[in-house]
Amino acid sequence: MIQLKGRQAGSLICVVPSDMSERQLFEGFGSLLSTGSRLLNGSELVIDLQSRSFSPSLLMKIWKNFIEPSGCVVKEWIVEDSTSRNWLDRMGFKTAERSQPAERREHTRGAGAETLVQAGTVRGGSKITHSGDVIIVGNVNQGAEIAASGNVTVIGRLNGLVHAGCEGDDGMDIIARSLEAGQIRIGTKVGLIDKDSIFWGKSVFIRIAEGEVQVIPWPAL
Repeated sequence: MIQLKGRQAGSLICVVPSDMSERQLFEGFGSLLSTGSRLLNGSELVIDLQSRSFSPSLLMKIWKNFIEPSGCVVKEWIVEDSTSRNWLDRMGFKTAERSQPAERREHTRGAGAETLVQAGTVRGGSKITHSGDVIIVGNVNQGAEIAASGNVTVIGRLNGLVHAGCEGDDGMDIIARSLEAGQIRIGTKVGLIDKDSIFWGKSVFIRIAEGEVQVIPWPAL
């Protein structure tokens, strides 16, 4: 299955599995067009070809059947196959090699750490600090702060400041039903979200990958 992932900077990553047949490839692109047309239109796209070998004719089919109809702008192509990279370079496309994925650390917390569930809105000026996971069944208003050594889930609007992995663990995650905060923190990293971002007001999953904060579309909570 072709995957569409988000990045904090606002661009999208389209990951094309190496083992797909050409028929499966275009079925996958067709599915993306039908389900993600609003997300793709006008967005910057990074296409990750992984280790697949692509001919110029196949690249042109992808351009005609997926890229042009989607209305997206291809920022760059990530390729491992040297022949495919040479073709892309000769055709004037920007290419990049895959960076080594950052090793994801195990979620280590103190023994006996419990999940804190807060039912109701966390109002501005309030601060919740907890050693473990935190689940907010409600909104986190502007001016409110949530600091957890574990993961943070907000089943509501996230307007305030959330810091998952606040003891320095970059392996924690944040899930929000509606992301409406200009800044989020995970471990030692800080992510800034602009109101013009395609993820603003959307259900998202946020994590650290390859050393940067990545925002990924999430099914509605």
